[in-house]
Amino acid sequence: MSNRRSWAKVAALGATLLSARAAGAQESLGGFSLNQLDPSVAGDDFFAVPSAHTAGHLVPRAYLMYDHAFDPLLTDAGAIVSHQGFLRANGSITFFNHLLLGVDVPVAVMQAGDDPTFGLVTVASPDSPEMGDVRLDLRGSLYGSYRDPLQLGLGARFYFPTASSDSLAGEGAPRVQPQAALSGRVGEEHALLYTASFGWMARGPENPHTLTFGAGVGGTFFDDILQVQAELFGAHLLGDDPPLATRSIQVVTPTRTSLELLAGAKLRVLGGLTLGAAGGPGLTDGAGTPTARVLGMIGWAPIPERDRSHEDDDGDGVRNGVDACPEVKGMENDDPKRNGCAPPDRDDDKIADALDACPSLKGRANADPTRNGCPADYDRDGVADAEDACPNQIGVASADPKRHGCPGEVDSDLDGIADRVDACPKQKGSRSDDLSKNGCPTKDGDGDGIADVDDACPNERGFSNPDKAHHGCPKDVRVTTGEIVILRQVTFKLAQASLDQTVDPVSDDLLTEVRDVIQQHPEIETIEVQGHADDSGAAELNKQLSQQRADAVRKWLVSRGIDPKRLVPRGYGSSIPIASNTTEEGRQKNRRVQFVITKTRTDKK
Repeated sequence: MSNRRSWAKVAALGATLLSARAAGAQESLGGFSLNQLDPSVAGDDFFAVPSAHTAGHLVPRAYLMYDHAFDPLLTDAGAIVSHQGFLRANGSITFFNHLLLGVDVPVAVMQAGDDPTFGLVTVASPDSPEMGDVRLDLRGSLYGSYRDPLQLGLGARFYFPTASSDSLAGEGAPRVQPQAALSGRVGEEHALLYTASFGWMARGPENPHTLTFGAGVGGTFFDDILQVQAELFGAHLLGDDPPLATRSIQVVTPTRTSLELLAGAKLRVLGGLTLGAAGGPGLTDGAGTPTARVLGMIGWAPIPERDRSHEDDDGDGVRNGVDACPEVKGMENDDPKRNGCAPPDRDDDKIADALDACPSLKGRANADPTRNGCPADYDRDGVADAEDACPNQIGVASADPKRHGCPGEVDSDLDGIADRVDACPKQKGSRSDDLSKNGCPTKDGDGDGIADVDDACPNERGFSNPDKAHHGCPKDVRVTTGEIVILRQVTFKLAQASLDQTVDPVSDDLLTEVRDVIQQHPEIETIEVQGHADDSGAAELNKQLSQQRADAVRKWLVSRGIDPKRLVPRGYGSSIPIASNTTEEGRQKNRRVQFVITKTRTDKK
């Protein structure tokens, strides 16, 4: 048997023989809930001291707890109860952030004692599992919410007589305990917690009423993943009636106040799975106060997330509260639906479509705007350099990695013209319809009057330009690996359907350049003529309008000599914007026509 200093010093637990008829009798103390730990409802911050908050609406929380009290009822003759262990299931649910309903179901699964003898009477120690009194919690929040520094709550606990009337696991009689709580939280990612409570346990005439009280302080770390805490709780029996007595004996304790200290920690993972453990000593010699207590629990108790709207998770300079894509680094946008989001990037190559010369082909950054975002393909044979076994020679696709991207025939001067049709096989040259000149060096391969060495677009007829990057290029058209890019947009006559009326004549010179470029590149087999619209009006109408415009452009080109098999019109409506639709400038950019190269071949002669 363990020794308690105060019990031994003053013989704190004594037995008075009240009746000689009890000689040699055995009696049981009962009808009093010996366990002084009346744990908090599921979702509260501390193990024993209740909180004031009622966070959430229809949010369920629950836990299983086991607590073990050592020597909760000692006498100088031996321990009436040397061990008492409770397993309890506790659950709660909240309503409208202001009301909490909870239930606690305790079972004393382990009890033991020494069956001590007082005079001629032996007190029987409990030695079997017993049901405790089921508790119903009702609590309302009067002020403050879960993360506020000041919270006030008022509630009551109702105890139902589910324990037997001679049990030390419960009282077997109804009880009610009104309570008030003051609690709070200071801090965000790392926070200070505190709580204090006061209550009054009203019992029937068999047992004295009790004042209950407690206070706790703790800290949370790493966004509530870890919580450490300490709490002090106790009760004071009112009046002079002993809580433990039989017909023959009564137990008198040195003090009518029970006081315990608990220190512990909780670990919360996976959004709400909570593991906890605590332990501490009894500080007084009141009835039911153990020399020491340990407990462990596992439960589910999600808590409201802290306000992180002022933070910037993706580091893009747009606060979470207004960031439409808070986990993806983006940029500011006047459109709330796109604010903080990355610009459209169809091929997912990290280069926005507006800057991507090959928006449908995954590529890499390039200082040349006509190559920016295009696959690395030095010889422009459609096989990326990373996979091209002959990156300096125009070749063809091959299942053999050693031949993938290599010419199908010998090309000694690496000018893309097979030796068998190259009139100058040892000198790099240009294609020519004149077989006697095909493959021979020429000063002007595209016949635009600008020498190839100075021509920024040697394969397309163009114009003189003081800007070297555009010298020899068409005025408004550029050819990339994946697209025939137009530098200004085709315009249309609105609300008219016939060909001549749909394409505005001011765009004839632009489309003429597009036609000429297509004719200069017979290796381009198929081009998707894409029509796009802004988001004004119904989506279906926008798609229909964009399809009509794509059809009109195709008809214009076919009527000017382009093989219709090479052109596939398709309207996308407003589904692929390249700018914000919240400004007129952005909508104007979205109303566009694009010529995307969908299929090419290696030209062999």
